[in-house]
Amino acid sequence: MFKAVCMFKLKEGVDEKTFENYFIKHVEEAKKLKNLKKYTVAKIKNNEDSSTFYRINELYYESLPELEESFSSNLAKDATDDLLKWVEDFKCIIVEEKIVL
Repeated sequence: MFKAVCMFKLKEGVDEKTFENYFIKHVEEAKKLKNLKKYTVAKIKNNEDSSTFYRINELYYESLPELEESFSSNLAKDATDDLLKWVEDFKCIIVEEKIVL
């Protein structure tokens, strides 16, 4: 299984409550991505240091080609462009995951 692990911080001045209301809609759109098998979102709880990421999202796919196809879609590009209006230090890494326990 392959997953995209995407992390970001809120831009300075972005109201957290307003962002969270937006983020619900963002997640609903992202759930429509082709080939997506599982999607998790996590909010960092020990965020006392502003250099720490605010959220980490994981999008799971059966294969790397399926992930690449999904991420090259207009839906993915539009969702990312929209998210970037709210966040900074956006990082997205691709991971091959193997369950060992």
